[in-house]
Order: sequence, then C-alpha cells, then structure tokens
Amino acid sequence: MARSWLAFAMLILLLAPAFAQYVAVIQACSRDVTHLCAPPPAGTGPLVECIKAHFQDLTEPCKGALVRIPEVLKSCGMDIDQQCPTIKPGGGRILICVKEHFAALSEPCKEAIGRAAERKLSTH
Repeated sequence: MARSWLAFAMLILLLAPAFAQYVAVIQACSRDVTHLCAPPPAGTGPLVECIKAHFQDLTEPCKGALVRIPEVLKSCGMDIDQQCPTIKPGGGRILICVKEHFAALSEPCKEAIGRAAERKLSTH
C-alpha cells in the first residue's frame, strides 16, 4: 500500500504544474482517507461521497489542504461569500468558517471538495 502511494506521489510530482498542492493534499489526507474511506464505509459510494460524508472527521491539515485547492475555492466562492461574508482571508479564518458551515454549503461546493480529494488521492 505504501509503495502505491509513493508511486502515485511521484507521478503527480512529474505531471502536475502546481505539484506543491498535490503533495500537501497527499501528505495531509492519505492517512485520513485510508482510515475513513478504504474500504468505503457501508452505505457510501466512491471516494467523493466518503469525503463529503466524513469531511468533519478529517484532520485539520487535510481539511485545510482540500479547501485551499483553486478549483474548490472557485466552486465554493459563492458559498464562502454567503456563509462567511465578514471573514477576512488569512490565518485559517476561511477554513474555520467553511468547517463551521459545511452542512450549509451547496452540493456543487461539497462535490468540488470530494472531487478534489479523489483526484489528488486516487491511485487509479
């Protein structure tokens, strides 16, 4: 298992233009995903659904890495504007607000978080 993660990480380093992001997600989330989503808990589907269902159970570094991915920020921008209108970016304040309001986020925003995790962590 560790070998496949290493191979995956090396592949991402070679192919991804913003490889630091990918590395951050892999480092922050691989243990969470292994614990919470492999094999997927009963009643859940692919990794996207598992991440959506267990976002609150992820470690703080994993949540932070996922929320900082540009496609997540793009998909969740309106949600962040609606749920966190007075929050100034920086110091993890947006992440705290997203965590506090995760249940109120739109389905497209939650999907973006799950898809980002799946793209960054999937070994397929």
